[in-house]
Amino acid sequence: MSEENKNFSEENENCSSEEKQETSPEFIESSALFGTEDKPHEDIKIKKPKKVSLTAFICTSVALVLAAVMLTYTICSSAYQAKLAKARLEQVAQTQTQSGKYDELELLSKLFEIYSFEELDEQEIKNFILKAYVYATGDRYAEYYTEEEYDALMSDFAGETQGIGINIINSIVSIDGSEYKALRVVNIMENSPAHKKSDLQIGDYIIAVGSKENNTMIDALGYDMALKQLQGVKGTAAEFFVYREGVADPIYFNILREEFTSDSVMSRKAEISGKDNIGVIKIVEFNMTTPTQVKLAIERLKSEGCDKFVFDLRNNPGGEFSSIVATLSFFLEEGKTLITIKDKAGNERVTKVAPVQSEGGCSVLAEDIGIYKDLNMVVLCNSGTASAAELFVANFRDHSLGAVVGTTTYGKGSAQSFIDLAYFGYSGVLKITKYMYYPPNGVGYDGIGIEPTVIEELSETTKKYSVYDTWWNEKDNQLVKAVEQFK
Repeated sequence: MSEENKNFSEENENCSSEEKQETSPEFIESSALFGTEDKPHEDIKIKKPKKVSLTAFICTSVALVLAAVMLTYTICSSAYQAKLAKARLEQVAQTQTQSGKYDELELLSKLFEIYSFEELDEQEIKNFILKAYVYATGDRYAEYYTEEEYDALMSDFAGETQGIGINIINSIVSIDGSEYKALRVVNIMENSPAHKKSDLQIGDYIIAVGSKENNTMIDALGYDMALKQLQGVKGTAAEFFVYREGVADPIYFNILREEFTSDSVMSRKAEISGKDNIGVIKIVEFNMTTPTQVKLAIERLKSEGCDKFVFDLRNNPGGEFSSIVATLSFFLEEGKTLITIKDKAGNERVTKVAPVQSEGGCSVLAEDIGIYKDLNMVVLCNSGTASAAELFVANFRDHSLGAVVGTTTYGKGSAQSFIDLAYFGYSGVLKITKYMYYPPNGVGYDGIGIEPTVIEELSETTKKYSVYDTWWNEKDNQLVKAVEQFK
């Protein structure tokens, strides 16, 4: 998940928009009448009258009558059209002032209705207007979601996804002396279709996408189009070809997409010279699966002989409030302060470590509180560490759980709530900043960030690698610096 930063969510409230009765003024153009100027007097000359035939007289009379009628019609028609146009525009003006707050917006709507050749999608226009309004408020983390967007966001918070369950990066692979664009597999999520139903391996290179009979090289497709073809909904198949080092021919895969729980935690034993007892736990985000996954990762690494742990929170955008509370409860004693939240009116609420029952999988059991408080631990952070992830870092610092290594964090010390607009009879959901939050030491860091106890910039050498190639080994200079901090 990532975005903008993911933010704490707390409560659901709700709103939508009342249908307005709109008139449909028609487009009318009135023609202007131009009079003729009087000519200067000329010398008057008396001429003898001419004889006119009866036929000519009748024709002339009829022509004059028709001209008079036409002139009268033109004057009346133009006046009528001008009056009708004015009335229509006055009707538009009157209608647009009735809405109250944004008269110009209603006026624009009417003018588009009158003049525009385009077919207008009113729902799409409304969605964009609502999103633009929220953006213009200056609340950096506020957002308007359609119902579909909100459902997708909640699925992300729950750790639910559809697909085959792999992480890939853009790459180049050399095959028989020639270089090709490829998608390198850098992670295979546990319990995903790729993990359970195929022998796909980390390090494989996807070089083509499509069936055996109809496929296209990544070289021709490009990263975005190839990624789009690999993604899809449950019940459909992802078909692709992989190059694997040491295997002569490309390997064909046909994996059925399913719903599964995505990984918010990755863990490995560190590969650093002379250090064989260090576990690295990378928390990617905080969703409803994170507490359980952190606990499983610690226990697995302990079973492999690890007694020192690096918690890597770099580039973690945050996530669910209940998730961070439950996760931190593993490392602190009951009654310890985790966070203080203050609203616009100055009211505050203090959250402390305590047993909590949660429907979403983030319950805090009494027997789990403080189970890892005595571990030898270090935390890694950087400028991409934000929101709930910063709170994790702040608690480690304020409760002296371990050294904090890396660079200053992002600086998002605010919490957002979701207001369901259905409560007010409308569709959509508003996310709005309602609270500022403070770590255990009481000093806010919104817009400032948290400075590590040990500053270590990422080296130019490390920057040349993908993060997926370095986060557990000595190619990562920040990890090496973190390991140096162990007691």
